[in-house]
Amino acid sequence: MVRFIALASLVVAGLCRPAAAQSPPANRARPDSGKPPSVAIVAVARGPVVDGRLDDEAWAGVAPISGFTQREPREGQPATERTEVRLLSDGRALYVGAWLFDRGAGEIVRGEKVRDATLTNSDYFGFILDTYLDRQNGFVFSTTPAGIEYDGQVVKEGEGGGVTTAAQSRTLAGAMGGFNLNWDATWQVANHR
Repeated sequence: MVRFIALASLVVAGLCRPAAAQSPPANRARPDSGKPPSVAIVAVARGPVVDGRLDDEAWAGVAPISGFTQREPREGQPATERTEVRLLSDGRALYVGAWLFDRGAGEIVRGEKVRDATLTNSDYFGFILDTYLDRQNGFVFSTTPAGIEYDGQVVKEGEGGGVTTAAQSRTLAGAMGGFNLNWDATWQVANHR
């Protein structure tokens, strides 16, 4: 079994609040409870080195988040491969570490090595930060085995409804198109296979 490790370091002002060091994650809500799953971000004094490996001392003792469901090809079904995500913060940045296991290492699709390249042509790991807590607007961060930075802004649950002109792509429409690929954050990503 091969693992593709993605490690992202996001500097998001105001999002990361210091807490007691090495706080255990909150219990995840059961799917039948009607409450969305939640986890606590582990606070550390010093953030990890962003090198694509999860062997830095900062990750020690951080319980993994697991039990993910598929988006494709069978939306809502349990993930077919083991996936473990860890979250921590040093009070200045949010660190997301993911171990993405794959039994078919030769079938991993690296994709292009261009920022904001289309994700549908490769394997990828991504997440959305719902910083407005409204379940409609947020910020997308994704990466591929090639290590690209893919980020954007989701507006109105990504639905269209914006005004576009002739020959204007959805990307060029920006937030008016429901997804603003032109929004770029300052962050780092590294991965290791």
